[in-house]
Amino acid sequence: MVQQNRITAQTKLLGIIGHPIHHSLSPVFQNAALKALNLDYVYLAFDISPEKLMEAVQALRIWRLRGINVTVPHKERIIQWLDKLD
Repeated sequence: MVQQNRITAQTKLLGIIGHPIHHSLSPVFQNAALKALNLDYVYLAFDISPEKLMEAVQALRIWRLRGINVTVPHKERIIQWLDKLD
């Protein structure tokens, strides 16, 4: 029996932020890896304009994202709001 992918209240969130982000294949690769490892995570892409970056960081904290990847144009500016840089 094949188990269906389900997002529940317990599913942990990961993501990538950038602008534009529609071209990113990261969600495809990351979600395939998460599924193969049978982890209850989902990896989402967030298109965040530079003007909304600070608000987006606050929202990501509220949503309790477990981690994010950051791409252009936010790579340098976001450093001031990070808990950890890896």
